[in-house]
Amino acid sequence: MNLPFKHHILICTGPRCGGERGSNRVRQEFRKEFVRQGLPPSVKDTQCICFGLCRYGPNVIVYPEGVVYAQVAPRDVATIVREHLVGGRVVERLLLRREPGGQEGGAAETDSAAACAPGAGDPESGGDPGGPEGG
Repeated sequence: MNLPFKHHILICTGPRCGGERGSNRVRQEFRKEFVRQGLPPSVKDTQCICFGLCRYGPNVIVYPEGVVYAQVAPRDVATIVREHLVGGRVVERLLLRREPGGQEGGAAETDSAAACAPGAGDPESGGDPGGPEGG
């Protein structure tokens, strides 16, 4: 991948993950943990409106690996930063588990690339927080 960052953390902050399950707190904790653990500016976080994996949220995707973490709570963030971002080891207990047949079971039909455009849903960058179909 041709990412300008060492790691790019995508955090779903749509209505189901954010409003119902508190992923905004997860994002805040990532930002605090980046400072606590002294991560360089080459690690970036971006909030996204919906990954279409609502039943598993809050969801976090780590690039360039493309690892999807599910049901992430604020208390899990230090482990993800320490183990994955710093140590290079996937946090197995938080991995999205596929259902039989290879389906993740996401409920929303959303173009996640468009939902995750820089600034989407980010009041700091003027993005729109998304509509009711976000997840």
